[in-house]
Amino acid sequence: MAERDRAAISIGGESAEGSAAAASGTNIGGGAVKLRSPEVQELMEPWLREQEWMWLRERAGEWAEADVLPEDVIVWMHRKGFFKLFVPAAFGGRAVSLTEAIQLYEALAQADGSVAWLVQIGAGGGFFVPSFEPAIAAELFGPEQAVLAGSGAIGGYARRVTGGYRVSGRWRYASGAQYATFFTANARIEGSDAIRAFVFLPHQVRLERDWRALGMRATSTWSFAVEDEFVPEELSFVVGQKRWEPGLGVYEVPFGLFATASIGAVAIGLAEACLWELDNAGRFSGKGQVRQWWQRWGYAHQLFHSIVAQVEKDAEVGRLGPVQARRAEWLLQEAVQVVRRLLLELLPLAGMCAVVEGETLGRFVRDFLTVCQHRALWSWQWGMLSWGQEQDLVDSSAC
Repeated sequence: MAERDRAAISIGGESAEGSAAAASGTNIGGGAVKLRSPEVQELMEPWLREQEWMWLRERAGEWAEADVLPEDVIVWMHRKGFFKLFVPAAFGGRAVSLTEAIQLYEALAQADGSVAWLVQIGAGGGFFVPSFEPAIAAELFGPEQAVLAGSGAIGGYARRVTGGYRVSGRWRYASGAQYATFFTANARIEGSDAIRAFVFLPHQVRLERDWRALGMRATSTWSFAVEDEFVPEELSFVVGQKRWEPGLGVYEVPFGLFATASIGAVAIGLAEACLWELDNAGRFSGKGQVRQWWQRWGYAHQLFHSIVAQVEKDAEVGRLGPVQARRAEWLLQEAVQVVRRLLLELLPLAGMCAVVEGETLGRFVRDFLTVCQHRALWSWQWGMLSWGQEQDLVDSSAC
């Protein structure tokens, strides 16, 4: 594994050693203790100021074993507009690029996994703005506190009635259920194989506070159920189908690829946080492979961000076809897997700190392992690459 993932490669004409060090921000050979990469730190101003990042990181232990976030943290996320990253400016949104959002998710994850996860989930709801007529989209996404929670699973059935549907079902893993202003879920239309997504308002759903996971504990990732609830036609949609063009480039990215990039960014950020914790605690001291470990990190980080940048570029000019999108999705998954292999290899160096509750490193490790179980990061081809093939991926990362 270690041999396969070594970063003895060149990225964009730069030596692996140089690019990896730049990507990771590590000061190989000693120096001041650092908490996150200077590269990400610079990119995040003023989206996430350094004092805000430190405030978040220092407070994260307060909710590490809870199942919800403190109210003041939720208020802060709303005030920053984090749940409206992909909402048009006309609806009070930030209308950011996918690249900007990915950088934000990564930086947040280096402070706290639960907050990063909730931001990418809540912001990701904005992807569905074009799925509704403009007036309906404004009602759903326009309010200052608007945020979606939902499930991608097909957990219910819908019966056609006059003016809409009557829906019943139960869905798991609706992150952000604690404060969601509306919920979405997929259901099968009775009498057909068709699948549609439906919007439910809070008074229509029954929440089940059942999230008991290894990590990401403060994400209110609860189940919800509805029983014979009426959903008007205008509040149902098919994922990926647009009813209008709001003008944001992110809407041209296939949803599966969008989800993999968003969730993968959280995983990448958490992994870097783990590496910094190990490095700053002196766990790498005297280990001759330190440079190699950071190089492997740099390879995966560089690959991930170069793919996201290329996806955004191709989507804007209409060159992101199904084949290119699937290839990009797989490359992002492979980048996350490279990081996952690296972290699992290094965990023995952490001793009990990696598994004891109350330890910062343990929290990051638990969050990282939990994120990596998400279906968006699965790839049945994981681990099948030789080093020569990994070199080819970097050199031909254009989609």
